[in-house]
Amino acid sequence: MMGWALRLAREIAPRVGALGDVYRAAGFEEPLESYLAKLVAAYALSAPAVAAAAVVVHALVLRYPPLAAAVLSFLLLVIYTLLFVLFALSYPLYRRYSRAVSIDSRLPYTIAYFSALAASGMGLEGVVERVAEVEEVKATRRELELLLTDLRLLGLDVLTALERRVKACPSVALSLFFAGLRDAYITAGNLYEYAAFTARRLIELKRHELRRIVNTVSTLAEVYVTMMVAAPLMFVVMLSVISMLGGTVGGLPPQLLMAILIAVGVPASAAAILVALDGVLSRA
Repeated sequence: MMGWALRLAREIAPRVGALGDVYRAAGFEEPLESYLAKLVAAYALSAPAVAAAAVVVHALVLRYPPLAAAVLSFLLLVIYTLLFVLFALSYPLYRRYSRAVSIDSRLPYTIAYFSALAASGMGLEGVVERVAEVEEVKATRRELELLLTDLRLLGLDVLTALERRVKACPSVALSLFFAGLRDAYITAGNLYEYAAFTARRLIELKRHELRRIVNTVSTLAEVYVTMMVAAPLMFVVMLSVISMLGGTVGGLPPQLLMAILIAVGVPASAAAILVALDGVLSRA
């Protein structure tokens, strides 16, 4: 199965276009052909099972006529195929985005350390090696190690190696930094001035981003008080009054609505606020 899938993947890989660039920027360890082969094999194994299960459910459980069961099963298989393709395309995009956010979160401090080392007169390769040794963010360290690999293992010149990192880096900010390093290397060779300027600019942008995050967290705190304290109390009081008067809400008893509010509404609201808060703080 994998041999056939790998042969098909080798035919598909040259035709994927921009997906290849996204895949390389997503930080996968395996080649694109291997990833495509796994997807092809997974679909070849799962699609018949999904089709068979759909036929059994429609024909034997729901007892549809044979023609209707076949048509509905085919539609379900089409939906499954579309969802499978959507996952196959979106997963590399998600990984690239996740790596970009991880890199951008600490990039100002990484470049500041880069500029401090460059001020001592070290060459580009030595500075990158020292920065990679102390870098805490795995995604940033991998990009720096790939640059060193291009320089040392593949024997590429500095300009070509930087150009390769510009094209394959998931973070726009780090990609622009590599591009600026390449230009600085061509023109003057003074890495310190460019790195120091970039560090100051990114730290200023980071300061504005942190202010925005603080304002967003304050807004979420107000939403939390409204959704988790004021709104439940208001609805409980209203439903209690309706219950004492013997009324209903849309034909439903107020006691049932209060139970739904307490058991479902409040936890769901808390979970939504936690997800929003995590999304905001992950950029800090």
